[in-house]
Amino acid sequence: MAVQDVQKFLVSCTASLILEHGVQEQDGEDPTLQEMAMVKLGGHMLKNVVNFGGCSSLRICILSGNFITNIAALSGCVHLVKLDLSGNQITQLPDAVYWNKFTELLLLNLHDNNMSTRKHIGGLSCCPNLIALTMHDTPLSLKANYRHCIVNTLWSLKALDNYVISDEEIIEGFTLSPKFRKMAPNLAINLHPTPIMETFKDEMWSVRQIISKINRIQAKFSPTLIIQRCIRGHLVRKCLCVRQPWRKTRKLLTPITSKGTTAEDHSIPDKQSVFVTNFSVADKQTDVTGEDKSSNKKLNAPFNTPQLSKVLRSGTSRDDIGMSNRFQSLALDTTGILFGSKAVLHQAEPMYDMLLARRQDGINVRGDINQLHTLKPINPPPTRHPMVIAKQRLVERCNAGIDLEVFQTIERCNRAREHKAAVRMKADEVANALARREEAKDYRDTFMESRRKEAQLLKQQEQSELQEALTRLKNSRNQYVQHARERYSQYLESRKIQQYEQVKMNRFCGHHLSLSKVVAKQHAKQRNSIITQEKHSLVMSARTHEILQRKLVKDHLDRRRQSFRDSAARSRRTRDVHKKKVQCNLFRAKGVGPKTKPSLMTVPKKVIVFPKIA
Repeated sequence: MAVQDVQKFLVSCTASLILEHGVQEQDGEDPTLQEMAMVKLGGHMLKNVVNFGGCSSLRICILSGNFITNIAALSGCVHLVKLDLSGNQITQLPDAVYWNKFTELLLLNLHDNNMSTRKHIGGLSCCPNLIALTMHDTPLSLKANYRHCIVNTLWSLKALDNYVISDEEIIEGFTLSPKFRKMAPNLAINLHPTPIMETFKDEMWSVRQIISKINRIQAKFSPTLIIQRCIRGHLVRKCLCVRQPWRKTRKLLTPITSKGTTAEDHSIPDKQSVFVTNFSVADKQTDVTGEDKSSNKKLNAPFNTPQLSKVLRSGTSRDDIGMSNRFQSLALDTTGILFGSKAVLHQAEPMYDMLLARRQDGINVRGDINQLHTLKPINPPPTRHPMVIAKQRLVERCNAGIDLEVFQTIERCNRAREHKAAVRMKADEVANALARREEAKDYRDTFMESRRKEAQLLKQQEQSELQEALTRLKNSRNQYVQHARERYSQYLESRKIQQYEQVKMNRFCGHHLSLSKVVAKQHAKQRNSIITQEKHSLVMSARTHEILQRKLVKDHLDRRRQSFRDSAARSRRTRDVHKKKVQCNLFRAKGVGPKTKPSLMTVPKKVIVFPKIA
């Protein structure tokens, strides 16, 4: 009865209601259903959507907070971008053929409905471009594998129930850090914001903002997309062989080789080489070899980089002015993103670098030989003897005529004595070190023995404390068990009392019910007897009244017949009297007949008495 009372207040969706709460994409004087671009009918107690079939241009439809159970009438709105059906009584969605028509649907709100199984939403998997879906607060969302089933059923879905879908939910057995896991705080997004917009443009702007926020979150917190972006960017740059035109030129610094280095030393750049931007020196500068340079000079890139390689630059021209825009558009079409502030990447190929290095070495050797043949002969520089100071020259002159063998023997003896003294000192130091080692060993033994005794005492104390704790725990457990048994016995007694009271109450209720039935039955009999008597009295009174009426009608008819007879008799008598008068008059006129007046017959008057009606 309550449901029927509620259904009395539900209204049907009429065309006038749609036109009243609808908005056109372009304002006009006479709006029609075909021109409606947005309809807001939230909380209008609707029970169906029968008149939405004519809204062929509908883009945004908000039907939240109603009592809708079937949405089959929305099949004509194939241009929908956002559909809000939250807070309704929907138990099952249409089949796959229905959802295959909605090629532009991006946002779908189905939360707070009555879908309970996967079969109820099976057709939703054929919605081709659905990006965001809300199904929380439904019986289906309470199941354990709810998100896993929905995510792996809708391939185009990017966000489900206010959380962007992570790679961990798509790739089986893929574990990530807490930052990238499913339903992490970084992946949160509000798919059902508070509707504060009124115009169609504001609603479309809100939809675009939600989609762009989902894409930004995925690009930032999806490891798969991050890896794909880096790989695609590298492949595109490698395919085009161009630098990023919107960045400053970056050059690779290699060690500057000196005259003694060969071509093989600079053919392979050092691993510690770094990228710099327009490396130049304004003041006094020192290079790798230690030479000072005071002039501003830019360092050239090595010959085996993609910027200077002829093979890597094949197919491109230096004076291509439109390369920047073409590279941007190709990168956008290939990867779906624009390159940021990443540095130029160069993939090392050992064999190719070795061939380039050897070719460059050959070019350098031939160039050096040609340069050597073109140079003029130069006189060799004079040999320079090592410098000798005056003191060394004086010592050599003084010792020229002296025999130094005696001094050398004395010096050897002194060295031997010093060596023996050093050896004896080392032996004493070793003996002292051994003695100190023995003392340290004895000290270590005594220290370890004392520590061992302390550890044993501590262990005994801990064992005694543990034993006491175990006894206390055992006593407390025994007390707890005893208390639990007492409580259980009290519970059993109270349960018996409750059961006894329940039995008594059931008996009392049965007696009371039987007594109330008997009383009700007796009361019904009395009431039926009273009603029967009343009906009988009514019937008898009706019959007596009918008899009286019939009697009155019969008397009336008899009186009427008698009156008709009396009137007929009076009329005959009157006619006869009139005839006699006429004859008398005729006789008088002719002078024939008696001269006496005819006597008029008097008609006796009859009084009619009507009986009184009781």
